[in-house]
Amino acid sequence: MADHDTAVGVGMICNTSQQAERFVALRAQGSAPDKAMAAVNDEAKDPHACGLAAIAFMRDATLDSKPVADKLVQVVRINVVAGFNGSGWQPVSGLVQYAVMEGEGETI
Repeated sequence: MADHDTAVGVGMICNTSQQAERFVALRAQGSAPDKAMAAVNDEAKDPHACGLAAIAFMRDATLDSKPVADKLVQVVRINVVAGFNGSGWQPVSGLVQYAVMEGEGETI
């Protein structure tokens, strides 16, 4: 996929790169996804700092990569173009978020 192609997915997104990186670090230390998300949200004093979302987005830049449970996980800055609210897609303008994605990695 080219960097500017629109993709659709369901996954963990956070308001800041630091929150996404903290989530990945907690996962790398063995925390379950729900516990890691709750810890990040508690630390941010924002129950919506990180959460699961169904979105349409464009990748911007990969900021970090870490191994988590034998998989490469990346923190990627994304531009959200629409969100699914349970009954339909709602267009979004100018929303930058930080997604936690399973990475492609490099084959040696």
